[in-house]
Amino acid sequence: MVLSYPLFEIPFIGIYLIVLAFVFGAVFASFITCTAWRVVRHEDWMGGHSHCDTCGHELSTADLFPVVSYIALKGKCRYCGSKVPPRDLIFEIILGLVFAATLWLHGAVDAVVIATLTLEVLLLGLSLADWDSGVIPDGFLAAILVVWIMTVGFMPEMQKYAVEGLIASACVGFAMVIVTAIIGKVKKTKMSYGPAKLAMCLMLFCRIQGAVIAVSIAVVLGVVFALVCKSKNRKISLAPAISIGVIVALILKDIIGIVFQIHFV
Repeated sequence: MVLSYPLFEIPFIGIYLIVLAFVFGAVFASFITCTAWRVVRHEDWMGGHSHCDTCGHELSTADLFPVVSYIALKGKCRYCGSKVPPRDLIFEIILGLVFAATLWLHGAVDAVVIATLTLEVLLLGLSLADWDSGVIPDGFLAAILVVWIMTVGFMPEMQKYAVEGLIASACVGFAMVIVTAIIGKVKKTKMSYGPAKLAMCLMLFCRIQGAVIAVSIAVVLGVVFALVCKSKNRKISLAPAISIGVIVALILKDIIGIVFQIHFV
């Protein structure tokens, strides 16, 4: 069963939904960046209240509006006046724009869009967690699998989508496990299989052609991120590269399909 609401049949509604998508993107970015921060520090991410990292004062509702609160407070804590890093603001704007672009480029609200938007939130969270700690939390991977299970039955060409996703997941995952094992043996060090597990989960959404595009982008970005991490003498984080590759492949699937004359779901 495929459920779809065309976006631009009524122009005003389409514009309204795109603006709303930006707002929701900013809101979810605010939530997921806080969640990633707490997960890395082994704090309770489901309970508790947001607080200033400098003075520890609990933040009020007025302090928590995405983008607006940061600008209104001029990037400072209301209670102690300390400067608040702009990282969260940047990601709120970025995810808002990505949400809006996803909806606009797809042109409809359906299972594909819902799955993609949910993935974008989860991938932002796990990418930040990986960048801060060098570890991809298994909780995020489990959430990605749950998204696939809950949306696969509503996808266009559901059977083909599921089969190709499983094939792409198995092939890319197996290749990354082998490469990781070889690198570990050459370097004589224990390597994390987190990136391989992440790729396996995400390839379920890409199908075979999408996996080719996603992996190609991820490899290029992976080299860049590895060089940046090495220059800063920190653990190499590959989750951001893999995440960007997959999201680009998903939201630009129609444009990529035209350019390379291939078909994406």
